[in-house]
Amino acid sequence: MKKYIYLFLFTTAFSFIGCKKDFLDLKPTDSENTGNFFKTPAQFQQAITGCYQPLQDLYNGSFWVMAEMRSDNTSYEYDPYDRSGTLKEDMDEFRELNNNDYPAVFFTGSYQIIGRCNVILDRLPAAKLDASVTDPIVGQAKFLRAFNYFNLVRMFGSLPLVLKEVESVSDAYLVAVKSPVNDVYDAIIADAKDAIAKLPVKYTSEVDKGRVTKGAAETMLAEVYMTQKKFDLAIPLLRDIIASNAYDLNEDYADNFNINTKNGPESIFEIQYIEGPNGLGSDFVDTFIPWDYYDTDITGHEINNGAVNGWNIPTQDLVTAYEPGDKRKDASLTDFTSDEYGIELPFIKKYQSQGAVQGITANNFPVYRYSDVYLMLAECLNEQGYAGGGDAFKYLNKVRFRAGVDDRTAVDVPNQEAFRVAIAHERQVEFAFENHRWFDLLRTGKAVEVMTAHAQHERDYKSDSWTINPAAYKNIRLLYQYPLSEELLEHQ
Repeated sequence: MKKYIYLFLFTTAFSFIGCKKDFLDLKPTDSENTGNFFKTPAQFQQAITGCYQPLQDLYNGSFWVMAEMRSDNTSYEYDPYDRSGTLKEDMDEFRELNNNDYPAVFFTGSYQIIGRCNVILDRLPAAKLDASVTDPIVGQAKFLRAFNYFNLVRMFGSLPLVLKEVESVSDAYLVAVKSPVNDVYDAIIADAKDAIAKLPVKYTSEVDKGRVTKGAAETMLAEVYMTQKKFDLAIPLLRDIIASNAYDLNEDYADNFNINTKNGPESIFEIQYIEGPNGLGSDFVDTFIPWDYYDTDITGHEINNGAVNGWNIPTQDLVTAYEPGDKRKDASLTDFTSDEYGIELPFIKKYQSQGAVQGITANNFPVYRYSDVYLMLAECLNEQGYAGGGDAFKYLNKVRFRAGVDDRTAVDVPNQEAFRVAIAHERQVEFAFENHRWFDLLRTGKAVEVMTAHAQHERDYKSDSWTINPAAYKNIRLLYQYPLSEELLEHQ
């Protein structure tokens, strides 16, 4: 780990220079260097934009493997001809070893963002810029640093807490030690509070669309508090988001995922993608298509028919979770008859669009939506004390009304535990394929129970079509193993 922190974080200042993959209206200047770069408002704007870019790679690649396919929501379609995707299969079934690429890639990608944020935060004071310039930059850097640590700590537990730019080998040795989980959460909370104080409720310029706002920071901090069971601290944050009148539910649930209506009124924070041969596109539509789907009507292109496809396939547990008449089901998934297995298989519909080039689309990935605020607030209010027909029901039913399903009442949800079950169900179908489910299971302490039952369902369902690995689900781990590459470096 010591060498990793030095070699990776020490070079982050240089990674801003000439970056070609940044979005949010970035125009790189290749002739800049670290000696003259961190001085002007435009340079710091370019630098903070560079902090967002690795999120594109994380959400295209390892995040959905680790946060959605890990849960009972999705699995994979077994491909007997191309076995190059076994690392993802291992992740789905809790069989991965500590040398699996996906946790390692997620780990390094998250620290890349953290390192870039540290450079900005350390170098900004010396520029002596006006607070009107620095506050939004600091707010974004603090949010992004906190957001990545929040994901890391939930996935790996204790880890190095690096809050300063790594400028030397001696610095690297100082920051390489793993910090206790509570210390990591303290840093996350401090950053989130600073971000809330400095970020705008909304941006006025169209080119700033996609940047984090005060509402995004409040939503994240509320989720942090809920993870810590501090529901009383989450409630005022969630109420403040509602009182801001900055967000609203889309009338049509599907508009949250349509490339023509992205960044709409319900969007609090989403990962931005741009179609085209610029390295900024998303590939969800191709990755989430079954490998033996031969038609071109979904993506506009012939499917690769190999290990590139067939991932994040909805499970029967999720399919049956939708109530009759729930509009979210048709907006979220569809199905086809597998040529290979002769059975009906579902696949994700949320991110479907037809790009001019295969695997390069403009589909954004939602991180926080306004419906999340309603359901989080409903959960927090119930945890403070059950009240039949009270505000918790009101916020839950706002989400259900849009979905076209009946309101929950004190008759069918008669106590606090029943309301917990209702909220868990609502979150599962409302945020299916949005990387919430695994974190929700962890946060509510239901991961082992739910995944143990899911394991049996998977064995029963798949046994007639393909052989499920005997080692699947034998060890329902709540944390990912620390990447072997980091452990090896730590001991060198």
